[in-house]
Amino acid sequence: MDDNDTATPSAMVDQLLTEIGSKGQRVHVPGFGTLMLRGRIWWIRYSVHGQRREESCKSPEQRKALRLLRKRVEERKGSHINPAAEARVRMDAMFDALEKDYQDNGRRSLTTLTARLRPLRDAFGSDRAIDVTAARIEHYKTDRLAARRPVGIAQTKGYARASVNRELAALRRAFAIAVDQGRISVAPRVRLLAEHNARQGFVTPPVFAGIVDALPEYLKDIARFSYRSGWRKGEVLTLEWSDVDREGQRITLRREHSKTGEPRTIPFVGELGAIIARRWEARGDSPYVFHHNGRPIRGFRKAWATACKAAGKPGLLFHDLRRSAVRNLVAAGVDQAVAMRITGHKTVSVFQRYRIVADDDLRAALARTEAAMPSANEHKRPISD
Repeated sequence: MDDNDTATPSAMVDQLLTEIGSKGQRVHVPGFGTLMLRGRIWWIRYSVHGQRREESCKSPEQRKALRLLRKRVEERKGSHINPAAEARVRMDAMFDALEKDYQDNGRRSLTTLTARLRPLRDAFGSDRAIDVTAARIEHYKTDRLAARRPVGIAQTKGYARASVNRELAALRRAFAIAVDQGRISVAPRVRLLAEHNARQGFVTPPVFAGIVDALPEYLKDIARFSYRSGWRKGEVLTLEWSDVDREGQRITLRREHSKTGEPRTIPFVGELGAIIARRWEARGDSPYVFHHNGRPIRGFRKAWATACKAAGKPGLLFHDLRRSAVRNLVAAGVDQAVAMRITGHKTVSVFQRYRIVADDDLRAALARTEAAMPSANEHKRPISD
């Protein structure tokens, strides 16, 4: 087929299908690659710099597989990247570029990213980018799920799917940046693992009160604020008095401190107002709303774990207060859009994932339904003589 053919893509596909025929489980398409039928789904195989690439078209239609194959080859033909230069790109350099991207954009999760890159650097750091295939990435998943991970002195087997997915997301982003920068022409497919282990942790007001009682004094109001607002720990700890309008009674979370990158403002009333009043009295010379002897608070995992254990709620995460806040807002009848503005959730799907439904909620709902239903006696009609 002539590369200068002016026929429409659809006509070209029809012509190719006519030329190669539509039967057979493996069909070679000259100048493009190979179509392979696996089960009911068609796959494509093509070559990039001598490296074999395979990809599913996710369809039983051969026509769709051919279109995908043609698209991949045309993408490669349209690339102006020098193959020799592309072959020299190393994964370590790509990971460095990812960290620089985080730094340039002022992402607060840079420290977390660095930790997630460690196992990726160990596995792929010295390799060329073109040698990191989808098959190798699948092996990486398997190895991480089976790896021994330290927990205190003991070691447990296997990292959580969610943890591995965060690493895979970093890997995918590193490849995307390299493609955008024109350093490599194509990126391997990075499939995330299915996650069925979403946390369902929450705490009721009485249990929460017990946790607060067991916390050191300087942490009590931090917990109370998070339980009422649903804000993330990092967002709460970065609050400064310059973010608090005491006259207008509102707090603004600055863009650079928001995980979503968007500023957020909430009024403080009731318990939130009492918290701000207490913190103002204890402010001293610190610019931070929440501090310890004037110094910013960085972390308190051990103190939190001790308090939860003392309150009979071992294993509860501080982040579970965010889920609890969502549950409390919904239970109070707060409109979902308003609740999302308070907590800072950007999508309904994530907000709904945080909306924990407990047995007590179900029991109360069924009780209300039962009370609203007519009794069985009301349906009985008197039998006439």
